[in-house]
Amino acid sequence: MKKRVLILNCGTLASTDINMSLRYNDEFEIWGASTNKNHGVYVYEKYIDDIPNISDENFIKILNQKIEEYDFKFIFAPHEDLALFMQEHKDEINATIVCSEYETALLCRYKSKTYEKMKEYDFIPKTFKKDEVEEYPVFVKKDNDQGGRHAYKVQNREELELYAASDDMIICEFLPGEEVTIDCFTNKNGKLLYCNPRAADRMLAGIDVHARRIELSDEIKYIAESLNKEIKFRGFWFFQIKKDINGKFKLLEIATRLAGAFALNKSLDVNLPLMALKDFDGQDVEILFNDIKVEVDKQFFSKFLMDIEYEEVYIDFESCFENIKIINTLLIMYIYQCVNKNKKITLVTDDENIDLLLEEKKINKNVFSKIIKFNNLEDTINNKAIFISNNEKLKNELRKQKNIYCFSTNSIEALIDWKA
Repeated sequence: MKKRVLILNCGTLASTDINMSLRYNDEFEIWGASTNKNHGVYVYEKYIDDIPNISDENFIKILNQKIEEYDFKFIFAPHEDLALFMQEHKDEINATIVCSEYETALLCRYKSKTYEKMKEYDFIPKTFKKDEVEEYPVFVKKDNDQGGRHAYKVQNREELELYAASDDMIICEFLPGEEVTIDCFTNKNGKLLYCNPRAADRMLAGIDVHARRIELSDEIKYIAESLNKEIKFRGFWFFQIKKDINGKFKLLEIATRLAGAFALNKSLDVNLPLMALKDFDGQDVEILFNDIKVEVDKQFFSKFLMDIEYEEVYIDFESCFENIKIINTLLIMYIYQCVNKNKKITLVTDDENIDLLLEEKKINKNVFSKIIKFNNLEDTINNKAIFISNNEKLKNELRKQKNIYCFSTNSIEALIDWKA
């Protein structure tokens, strides 16, 4: 029986990527949870939407009720504040939190604590009190924030007074050079098994929306090993560095969660969420990976929930397959989705050589419940079915006469169910 894993705050980009990383494994069953319905509804087949916010005094009580009810063994907390809270209260929570321990999460949540811990190392940026700033620009950032939020390049004294007015702001040397994020993995014995740097070429809302893998230099490796030596990590974590005016990397921040673009590592066949689950399950983890150059780019991707029910799908072979040069792979994906959901699939064609044509296109005839002629379509199809075709005239006739939902191959994405 698979061990159940609960992903809290499951509507975030990182949580969606966690879902995609774990959905096909044979050891763990994933569930999503959030305070209110969000994007998690579109990707998590098993979804809970009534767990309160961590600020609610009943949060732990209700969480433990869900843990007992659904037999959750592990919990992912994919945000700094959430991870910090969960680890602080881990003795009260009846499941394993997949994250570095509380002291580490606390240290990494506050840049001031990180810099103090690592102050003997030359990759820590210079910090100043307001009255110590003599040259500009400097960089001002909030002590316990992430992703470039509440962070400002300050050009003069007036701006310094404005942006560093609060005691929770840190004043650092300005780092004008390249910024790099390094995804890491440390096993249960404290050994750093994986260290993969990537450059952020484009960012949106603090997330790398275009990233590319770069060389693991001796300088970056030294920083990673030094952090792992001084701080007790377990599982996935990452840190960010930026070059100073002399081209030397300085530490920006560390986090004990998965980074927004951690999915790049999957192209190397490194599944950070799955490895973390195995490690926290007491298994030994070995990391060998595809040593290749890779880039990843993210954009908004539409997912749909439609209020329709159907039992059977009719597909127009001529317009969907025969009259096109390449096979619509999204349509093939949808066909096998129907197979998984036990929906009947009927192929409609007038071609007498359909068996040969299917064989030529490497389409398995057995995925279809039956194959019928077009002149039998109106007598066979009913309003518990949908029709897929690029023949607009035929679709419109069926809509009028049979009240059938019809879709072109360009609309197939609306029928894809991404939940798992």
